[in-house]
Amino acid sequence: MAVEVVQFLVRKFVDSLAEEEEAAAVELPFCAHFYDVKAELEKAAISSTNADELRQCLYELNDLLAECRMLASRRNTPRPGCFSPSEAWRSSKAKKRVIAVKRRVLQCVQSDYSSGNAAALQEEDSAAAGFSRWTTSWLEDGTIHGFDQQLAELESVVFGADSSVARRLAGVGIVGMGGVGKTALARLVFNSPRARGRFFPRIWVCLSRTAACAGADVRKEVLQSMLMALGLEEEVILSMDNMGEMAFAVHEQLKGKKYLIVFDDVWNVDGWYADVVGRRNASPTGDEWAERLAFGLPKERGGVVVVTSRLEQAAEKMVGKSSLHRLQPLADGESCWAIFMDAFSKERRQADLTIVNSMKDEILDTCGGLPSAAKTLGDIFARSLSSPASTSSQELSKST
Repeated sequence: MAVEVVQFLVRKFVDSLAEEEEAAAVELPFCAHFYDVKAELEKAAISSTNADELRQCLYELNDLLAECRMLASRRNTPRPGCFSPSEAWRSSKAKKRVIAVKRRVLQCVQSDYSSGNAAALQEEDSAAAGFSRWTTSWLEDGTIHGFDQQLAELESVVFGADSSVARRLAGVGIVGMGGVGKTALARLVFNSPRARGRFFPRIWVCLSRTAACAGADVRKEVLQSMLMALGLEEEVILSMDNMGEMAFAVHEQLKGKKYLIVFDDVWNVDGWYADVVGRRNASPTGDEWAERLAFGLPKERGGVVVVTSRLEQAAEKMVGKSSLHRLQPLADGESCWAIFMDAFSKERRQADLTIVNSMKDEILDTCGGLPSAAKTLGDIFARSLSSPASTSSQELSKST
């Protein structure tokens, strides 16, 4: 099934890129990188050995296409092709991610990476030190299925901590395997009416597995992202020479405020990220501000830090073992089925429903209780059943 999922995502990416080319109202940012990736994917041999990594790359590529489309449509024009300062900031971050994903695709498909492509990408290494997977706080339209109990439990922690007499910064870690819904659950809390009413500011910071290899540069990215979310001008942020200055600026912007911060998809297990909700009475001076992320987070007004991670050790190091919320695959098959049908119903024809219903048990077994798998399968079946060449139950069975 993994290979078929990747093949579907490749088609989706290629088709989306073709649609952008046909529209051609405004040139897509970084289109040369996208076309390089397209050329490699179209000739790649997809197998069980590279399918998992390629799947993650393609999720990111399709998200990046949407983001670049938004950037293209929102360009300011007193002069054609110019971005506003905030849009230029977003464009810079998007470019880093495009280059990083391009490198990963080339490594996966083992194309001419050791020669020309590798040399070209090596020149872009500093720009590509960004994140390999990107998430946002944006909550997709539609009903979220299967998270009622988990959301209630998490909200009792988040909003219970908010009313604590101690008025100290609280933390919660959402941990679990990939695709189990950690980011989705964090988004539900982040965007809830109660959070909007109680916390200001609310900040979403995305981390990734490449962060563990990127060292201080990624730490700088974290602080820059927080300052940007706090409304500092781009010129002011870029003028800061060191992490200590940035951490102090974050602290000053958050001081006296009851804030909510989500650190999503954490892969780092090191001292800089440790105990972000502790060190209540710490008073760093000078270069000490750069030593701990915790120094940049004032504790006196309360507030909440939410961490999501596949690595229980990473979340535990940040918020403590007693604050972990372990997310399991959905035990309720009907919730997975509802997620599948939401994705499938976007494009299905009425006549296709009989075929899909006949395969319900097989589809649910394939999902394994993972919401992301249910959504991906719904997209695949919707596309497959819209094709005259793939409308039989026998053919669909082969893909699972």
